[in-house]
Amino acid sequence: MAKSQKKNGKLSRGRILALKAFVALLLALALLAGVAFVNASIVRVRQATVVIPDLPTAFEGTTILYASDIDLCGANTPARAGRLFDQLQSLKPDMLILGGDYTSRSLLDILNTSPSGGASTGNQVDLRQSFFHYIYGFDAPLGKYAIAAPEDENWDLLRQQLTEAGVQPLFNSRTLITSDDDRMWLAGVCGGDTNYNSASQSFARGDCVIVISYSPELLPVLLTSEASDSGRWCDLVLTGHTHGGQIRLFDRSLLTLTRVERQYLTGWRTDSGLPILTTEGVGCEGVNLRLGSTPEVWMLTLRSSID
Repeated sequence: MAKSQKKNGKLSRGRILALKAFVALLLALALLAGVAFVNASIVRVRQATVVIPDLPTAFEGTTILYASDIDLCGANTPARAGRLFDQLQSLKPDMLILGGDYTSRSLLDILNTSPSGGASTGNQVDLRQSFFHYIYGFDAPLGKYAIAAPEDENWDLLRQQLTEAGVQPLFNSRTLITSDDDRMWLAGVCGGDTNYNSASQSFARGDCVIVISYSPELLPVLLTSEASDSGRWCDLVLTGHTHGGQIRLFDRSLLTLTRVERQYLTGWRTDSGLPILTTEGVGCEGVNLRLGSTPEVWMLTLRSSID
């Protein structure tokens, strides 16, 4: 009987230790989730000077506010994103560029929505409409421009919503910006069936062209296509979609990314003399948590040379 009681005592202590370990694990996970939530809530403003030898004199010192992957969902509401852009207005950029991915389906949406989309799709359309209400009042003397991502619902309606907000859609299209007698092009690259090799033939090698691409996935085509008089046709590429991996541990991401997206995961790269920026974006996909990545917008200053 004494041996049995002793054995039961040891078993009880083992259970207590296991319970303590389980509680400690839960607390650690809760702390980690809290850190990830706070990290996803703080958007950093990055600044960079970009040297473009083809930059016309009239655009020397032009500033561009580049924000991509707003991904409205959950705690990242239109009002919250709108307050962010109200604060960013103090930077007084000459130009605003939005890089697509305006909403994201939350995990709850995915679990509660039928395969056909339905209510979730309508909700995302309403969310971005509310966000564009704030963008309408954003002042950018050289204009506001936006591309679309394949994940953005109903491009025709999105184009209409952007136009009503005073933003020029660049859905696989280009626009000419003029100042005095100088010219600069913006070209939006959104995926789909567009022949980008053919589109590059619309530009000459000496043109100043800034490309906004929804994802690094299209970079191989952009890097290998040529201008009408041969040679490189674009001078700067702005891209996003990767979220910097969003939740990245031990150099691995929980997001499903392609090989090219992993190669151009975040930050600046230069390929064949072409500067390429992959932003980690403003919002999050599915759930408002980030580890190993940082929400960000970029304030870029264009220069023709280094002083």
